[in-house]
Amino acid sequence: MEMLCAIKIRSSIKKSSEIKAALGALGLRKTNSCVLLSKNKSNQGLMKKAESVIAYGEINKETLTGLLKKRAMASKSKRFDWSSQDTAAVAQELLDGKKNLKEQGIRRVFNLHPPRKGFGRMGKKAPHNLKGAFGYWGSDINNLIERMI
Repeated sequence: MEMLCAIKIRSSIKKSSEIKAALGALGLRKTNSCVLLSKNKSNQGLMKKAESVIAYGEINKETLTGLLKKRAMASKSKRFDWSSQDTAAVAQELLDGKKNLKEQGIRRVFNLHPPRKGFGRMGKKAPHNLKGAFGYWGSDINNLIERMI
C-alpha cells in the first residue's frame, strides 16, 4: 500500500472556501507542515481540490524513516522518543498499512523547515510541471522532503 505525503506550500488567504475546507480535512493549518495519508480516492480528491496550495506525492521508505527520526512529535511540544523502537521498522509498518501514526503515538502533522536552496526556478507561484512548487510531484516529493527535514 502506497502512502502519500502532502505539504502546505502556500497560504490559504484569498482562496475559496472549498480549498480551505479541503486543507482543514487534510489537517494542514500552517505553511511548511506535512501530513502522511493513505492512498485512496477520498484523500486524492481532497489533494486535487487543494492542489494550488499544496505539494503532494508518493513517499518512499528512506525519506519516511528520516522524517520520523528528525520531525516526529509525541505531542505539540514533546519530541517522540526513539530509544525503544526502530524507525525503519515503524516506517515499514506504516507503508504496509499494518499500523497508523496514532497507534504508534506520533502526531499526524510534521512541522518542516522551508526547503534549503529554495523551491526551484519559478518559486511558490507556479505548478511543479512548470518548475514551480505546488501540485503533484510524484516520487520527486522525496527530494523536497529531504531538503525540508
